[in-house]
Amino acid sequence: MLSFTRELMSEISTMPRALWVLTGGQFINRFGSFVFPFLSLYLVEQNLTLGKVAWVIGAMSVGGIFAPFAGGYLADAMGRRNTIVLSLVGSAVTVLGIYFASSFIGLVAISFLHGFLTYMFGPAANALMSDVVPAEKRVLAFAIFRLALNAGFAAGPAVAGFLFTRSPMLIFVGDAVTTLVFAGLALALLPHGLRTVKGRVSSPRVAWLSWKEAAQDGWRNGPFLQLLIAKLFMAVAFVQVFNILALDTKARGLTTVEYGLVMGFNGFIIMVVELPLAQWIKRFPAKPVSALGFGIIGLGCGSFAFANELWEFFVAMGLFTLGEMIALPVSAAYGAQVAPEKYRGRYFGFFSVMWGFSAVVGSAGIRIYESIGSNWWLLTGACGVLAAAILIPVFRDTRPAIFTEKSSDSMGAAES
Repeated sequence: MLSFTRELMSEISTMPRALWVLTGGQFINRFGSFVFPFLSLYLVEQNLTLGKVAWVIGAMSVGGIFAPFAGGYLADAMGRRNTIVLSLVGSAVTVLGIYFASSFIGLVAISFLHGFLTYMFGPAANALMSDVVPAEKRVLAFAIFRLALNAGFAAGPAVAGFLFTRSPMLIFVGDAVTTLVFAGLALALLPHGLRTVKGRVSSPRVAWLSWKEAAQDGWRNGPFLQLLIAKLFMAVAFVQVFNILALDTKARGLTTVEYGLVMGFNGFIIMVVELPLAQWIKRFPAKPVSALGFGIIGLGCGSFAFANELWEFFVAMGLFTLGEMIALPVSAAYGAQVAPEKYRGRYFGFFSVMWGFSAVVGSAGIRIYESIGSNWWLLTGACGVLAAAILIPVFRDTRPAIFTEKSSDSMGAAES
């Protein structure tokens, strides 16, 4: 056990500076994500109907679906760092725009733009981590990044609640300021990352041809297509826990405090277990481990259908969290493995689009839950198990050229 701990600490200490900048900035940014948990409440207090609130939230989600196309392209065309900074600055400006919007149409438009600019971040950040972190360390690197995200989310809402009770404007200002702090750190300390698209970045023709080229490459990349489709089904299952569980626990007699304990259990396990688990599982092949994680997520979701007592919800959440800790960092590292260096930003853009679609399906899931109740968990659980099954067959990569990792050259280019 002592040698394992030393090995883990040694691996962590040798991670590149860019990872720590991204991780620290992500913690600051997620800690300061004050607006989203309170946006619906704020809009209702501004006398918007629930229907109009749904339009605002929906516009943000739609922006998030289209964002990865821009984020993936820009990450490859003008560099990871520049795309990250653009996303963060745009997110900060538009979150203030939501507060100062003077009409409903303007509010919907600025919400769409906020979702679009905010979600451009993901493909660029994932591509940059893949650029600078050696392949054998990526599982642990993605786990560290997730740890910062979860830690920020765990601590931020309490501060947001305090600010909101003083003045709603404070959550918008605080959100913008923390996002700009991350943008400043990124601009000053992050490397550019790889830039692989030739031509004028702002040219629609260059953008279209670059995506067409990446899509054609991906279509011939069997392992990539497998992972892409599997991630869609896994993500559909995954988001239900955050969309449906609050409603379901209330319907089965749990109090709000008990629901909070169940959700807090998820965060607690991640904070304590994920890094050692990532260090241990990285020695196994990424594809079957990803399938295992997807399947356990499905089992966890399906288990909620049979939970009635508080301890049963804890068991189901424990299963779900175990699957999450296995699946998300390992599948991200596997995504970097199957993505050719030339198209890395755009490949991560494709993966991010799957999460965007899952959010839309998740919203529809609320309506389905109203009709069939807890049986919806069985369907979402089946999605997770199906995701695992999709990864089991072996598909060939039929691209004309095999893209491999360029250890020294790519690392040097990324750090320049």
